Amino acid sequence: MSSRYLKLWEELKKEPIKIVNRNSRVLIVDGLNTFIRSYAASPVTNDDGLHVGGISGTILSIGHAIKTVDATRVVVVFDGKNGSKQRRDFFPEYKASRKFKIRLNRSEELEEGEDSQKRQLLRLVEYLEQMPIDIVTIEGAEADDVIAYMVQEVFKEQCYIMSSDKDFLQLINERVQVWSPTKKKLYYASDVLDEYGITPQNFVLHRAVAGDASDNIPGVDGVGLKTLLKLYPNLGGEERLSVKQIIEEAKQQPKSKKYMAIAESESILERNLILMSLQDVNISATKKLSIISQLDRTNRLSKMKLQSLFFQDRMSGVIRNFDVWAKETLYKLDIFLLGK
Repeated sequence: MSSRYLKLWEELKKEPIKIVNRNSRVLIVDGLNTFIRSYAASPVTNDDGLHVGGISGTILSIGHAIKTVDATRVVVVFDGKNGSKQRRDFFPEYKASRKFKIRLNRSEELEEGEDSQKRQLLRLVEYLEQMPIDIVTIEGAEADDVIAYMVQEVFKEQCYIMSSDKDFLQLINERVQVWSPTKKKLYYASDVLDEYGITPQNFVLHRAVAGDASDNIPGVDGVGLKTLLKLYPNLGGEERLSVKQIIEEAKQQPKSKKYMAIAESESILERNLILMSLQDVNISATKKLSIISQLDRTNRLSKMKLQSLFFQDRMSGVIRNFDVWAKETLYKLDIFLLGK
């Protein structure tokens, strides 16, 4: 073990922490969500004046999350090739309005004139491969489902999901929290209840009623969150409600237009629940084995190669003090990787 790691290890032993292994505090990053948000929000350019905000913003955002949750392991999950096929076969309009279709296949030639989104995403993966970070991409599976499977079945200790996608709020419990990089907020069950009036186990019912315009999933017209809570105040309770319960209660109120709107939308709610639920993920055994296999192939930190990428892309000014940043974010991950 190098002198820098020995010194850091001594510092770690002095800290009053309960971390005992690499999987004690796992940060799972919704890769494409983080990249697209960074690409759109960060105007950063390199020394040649080229936009590099997707790369720099994602790296800095992940680094900030690592420090925020004191992560011992980081997993970045991207949508796999044909990841949306299962949902599109069920509902052809699913994500029909999405324009971003890049997948992580670096064997593809980038045609001249393609926008920098694709080039930056593919380059970002090269950066991540030099870090002690797991990169998971499962063919035929969306990142949402892979992440849900990981936090429910693979990792049994503390998990933090990094995404601005509200669908992940349904997975929150005493062991799983969600870090919103847009709000700079760590969501616990109490935060979901305070902000939405709904407990995490019932949050997917709210999503099913509201729909999701970003994924082209229509909801029930005229029934917003406030109306929904007036109709079903028990959504804020500990009991996990079902669509059947929602519909049955609505049918018992035939004189209420809002209840009838719910009752007449049974097929919409059942469809949306299938599309949006992450609490009971349908992933094949083959895909599960592929997830476990990819989690066993973490790269060690290659500081020189990582710095070389920053130099090649003329991004030396993105991280002003690289050694300090690496110590605060990547060194600990590398130490726990050694002790896995």
